[in-house]
Amino acid sequence: MMLWLWVAALMVLAVGFIFIPLFVKFNSESIKREENNISIYKNQLAELEADKEAHRISEEDYQSQSLEIQRNLLNDTQQENSITENRASGRWMMPILAMATILGSLWVYQEIGAENEVAISDLLKRSYQGDFNKEDGEQLLSRLQIQSKKTPKDVENWYLLGRLNFDMGNYDQAVLGFSGVLSNLPQDAKQDQAVAMAQMAQAQFFANDRNLDKATQSMLHQVLKINPQETTSLGLLGVAAFDSKDFVNAIRYWQRLLALMPANNPNAVAIQGGIEKARSQLSASDAQILNDEISQQSLSATSIVVTVDLDESIKSKVPKDADLFVLAKAKSGPPMPLAVKRLNVKKWPVSVTLDDSMAMMESLKLSNFKEVIITARISKSGVGNAKSGDIEGDSGVLAISPEKSPLKLNINISRILP
Repeated sequence: MMLWLWVAALMVLAVGFIFIPLFVKFNSESIKREENNISIYKNQLAELEADKEAHRISEEDYQSQSLEIQRNLLNDTQQENSITENRASGRWMMPILAMATILGSLWVYQEIGAENEVAISDLLKRSYQGDFNKEDGEQLLSRLQIQSKKTPKDVENWYLLGRLNFDMGNYDQAVLGFSGVLSNLPQDAKQDQAVAMAQMAQAQFFANDRNLDKATQSMLHQVLKINPQETTSLGLLGVAAFDSKDFVNAIRYWQRLLALMPANNPNAVAIQGGIEKARSQLSASDAQILNDEISQQSLSATSIVVTVDLDESIKSKVPKDADLFVLAKAKSGPPMPLAVKRLNVKKWPVSVTLDDSMAMMESLKLSNFKEVIITARISKSGVGNAKSGDIEGDSGVLAISPEKSPLKLNINISRILP
């Protein structure tokens, strides 16, 4: 509303510049000419009066010439009025010109102005508040669709279209929104691609009445290759495995997901319930497979008990309710974690145990490596990948082995990532 009030004020000013000079010019010129004519008339009469008094002209000539001067003044006045009227007759074009100015300005602003972006920004701010309703959501959706045509390569706009459509239950449209994200992301933006693919797969899952087709499952596996900690993909692949009665893999996916969730996450209870339900459906042979895996993990058990505390210099910069990721990576090896645990911490210090059960992949376990680095990271974004502004500390290189298990160490979080 404030934007349009300013636009209206500027329109009035622009129209004023069309009309005001016209009236000022006509009136000032008319007055100036009229004053000149009267001055000349008075001078001529004065000269005629002087000639009469000096007896250079007769009374008859005086009357005749005086009348002539009056006629000339009258004619000049009439001609001036005619000229002024002719000029003023063009005033009928002024309203047309003013209207053209207003409509033309509005059209240009509609085409190249930022009114739509301003409205989107305002609606997004309102969406974080309590007064955002369904009508606001529909208006925001409409404006995002308009913006996608104006700026078809705007990745953020496509992502907002996908998320808003998903939240409003328009799952097919949400798929198109996330597809627009993928179409416009740079080829090397792998992490962002993984996020978009996971979101698109989730929308496709709901669009297909909570079923995952083979193509969508393949996309989710691709996501986990990029980011083994991507929680949406782990959850959906667990659902797909459970629906196809592959209860062993359902348990594996959900256990990995559960390890990434804070203990107080309300969804953790549902995930644990899904794991227990899958266990109840296991055949004797499948139960033996999982038991053998647990036994193998116990035989080659390597565990690290990590106690994490905050440096005094950093305590004031840590939120009271912090998302803490504790993860182990090989000193020389793949960049993905060997074990990771997510905690929601309200009181420091806090302890956590890392072991082989937290492995993202079967071939990437703590027990398979001799040297690792343990990192404790407080995430501002709520994801495990390091981001600017995150706060972390690490152990340096640790030599580990089953003989030394459990290895105990302390990590002091003290630095902010640039």
